[in-house]
Amino acid sequence: MKNVFLTSVNKRSKATKTAFSPLTVVLLVVLVLYVITLVGLLFWAVITSFKSQAEFRINILGFPKKWVWNYGEVFKMFKVPVMTDEGTKYVGMGGMILNSVIYSLGCAVAATITPCITAYLCAKFPFRFSKLVFFIVIVTMALPIVGSLPSEVLVARTFKVYDRIWGLWIMKANFLGIYFLVFHAEFKSIPKEYTEAAKIDGAGNFTILFRIMLPLVRNTIFVIMLIKFIEFWNDYQTPLVFLPSYPTLAYGVFNLATTSVNRMSTVPMRMASAVMMLIPILIIFLIFQKRIMSNVSVGGIKG
Repeated sequence: MKNVFLTSVNKRSKATKTAFSPLTVVLLVVLVLYVITLVGLLFWAVITSFKSQAEFRINILGFPKKWVWNYGEVFKMFKVPVMTDEGTKYVGMGGMILNSVIYSLGCAVAATITPCITAYLCAKFPFRFSKLVFFIVIVTMALPIVGSLPSEVLVARTFKVYDRIWGLWIMKANFLGIYFLVFHAEFKSIPKEYTEAAKIDGAGNFTILFRIMLPLVRNTIFVIMLIKFIEFWNDYQTPLVFLPSYPTLAYGVFNLATTSVNRMSTVPMRMASAVMMLIPILIIFLIFQKRIMSNVSVGGIKG
């Protein structure tokens, strides 16, 4: 009996072993090289940010012989010109960080809550219009929308939301995209017995939504909001087009990379400003990495 048990265990252990095919080895090598490239470039940017421009010209890849604290100078001198009716004003590092936080946080909340509520309505109230909304989401994801930027600017100017941070909150409050499908699948997977029991106890639709449904998917809401915050924090194109009077840090770094008229345009200064922009995102990821990775699965995001 003991021999039979050991034989079955050995068979199962052999069955669970991963077979390394040539394709698997090639993919592994490619992924390792990709990771080394990303980490190597990040490491190069950090050590370059501690060099002077004179040393960078003769020592591009090596460690700095004399470590220079460029970050203090970046925080003082990093300014972006903004055209106003009174003339040109300059927004410093503090103002750009504040604009980035307000823009990223507000847009992340709007871009998360809107598809969440819409997906709940489509999942739990399956009327014909719900199916139409679901169809619109699929179509907009399948068909690329190209050349709509001039129309978006015109609409924003018409409704007086152009060059307003809160206006971009409204513009980002749409339900189109992959996260609508994520929330839709989440709400579909929740048994209807929850809502039926709540209705028996006298709960209305708003009570069921805010006290039962949203708490059940709060992990998914949190993870998606973090992902959207990182996305908007790194976004420079939208503030460049829609927020000319409120430059964000991402726009400032982009503007710094495209100019060569002042001392801030040197490579060490650019790297220092880019690293300063990376630090908040890195801190957020280190704090919430377990929560993010535990909610990300092969098929997307799970609650």
